[in-house]
Parts: sequence; structure tokens; C-alpha cells
Amino acid sequence: MKKFFTALCLTAAFSLMSFAPEDQTYTWEYYKIEVTVPDDFKVSKNTDTEFDMEGDGMSLMMYVFEENIAKADMDDATIKAANEMKLQNINQATELSYNGFEGYFVEGTLDGERVTFAGLVNPKSHTNLFVAITFRDDDKNAEDAAFEILNTIKVVN
Repeated sequence: MKKFFTALCLTAAFSLMSFAPEDQTYTWEYYKIEVTVPDDFKVSKNTDTEFDMEGDGMSLMMYVFEENIAKADMDDATIKAANEMKLQNINQATELSYNGFEGYFVEGTLDGERVTFAGLVNPKSHTNLFVAITFRDDDKNAEDAAFEILNTIKVVN
């Protein structure tokens, strides 16, 4: 119950946070998925299968997967995908729901960097995606920014 309450409070807090005016919003054109990131991020890949960005000490990668997975099964699918990425020290999957997406996220490490990794489904569009946000292990601001970025992802018309 405590973990659920903590996740609920984090989601509410990050939903209320607003980015600074210099932050930018980008759209993954193929899927019409929008994400807002700090102004130092630049798109490095925008294809029909992958959307990658690099920022100062952080990176973001989104990719769509075609499997029809119910939200109830996304916790296992997220942990499985994190293991396939060879993430280490993976914590328990935490439920999230925002901007029409539902799913789970985990945190772990990879090659000395921290990774926030989420599996998301959009029940209306059946767009399923994984999102990985990587940052230095000692960067507390980047950890907060990773959650802010994750909470801005949405499908636009």
C-alpha cells in the first residue's frame, strides 16, 4: 500500500509540475506521439520504428512493439524487456497512468548509468511502446527530469 501511495503521489506531483519556458516539445511523426524535453535535447532518430534523443547527460529512446499486450500484463512485459536490455538492479514494476497511456516502469542500471524504463499501452489507439531514459547515476536532477519527461508523453491528433 505504501508503494502504491508513493507512486500515486509521484504521478500527481509530476503532473502538476511544468517545464521551464525553454523546454521543447517534439513529435514522433509516424505515431503522432509528443514528448516535452529540456532545451538541450536534440533528435537523433525519428523513424517508423524508433525515436531517439540526446541531451546533456541524458538520452531518451522510444520504440513501438506490435504485440497485443493487456495493461494487466505490462508489468511482466516491462520487466522482460528490461532484462533483454541487460538492465541490472531492476526494481519492482510500478504502475503508472497518464495522458491516455497506462503501463509500468522500472528503474535499473546499465553500464554505470541509471535507466528509467517504461512499458506503455494506449487502449484507444493500441499503440504500445517502450521508453528508456538514461542518465548518470549521481545526477539527482536528471532523475527528476526523467519522470517529468515520462509524464509528458502523449498521443496527439
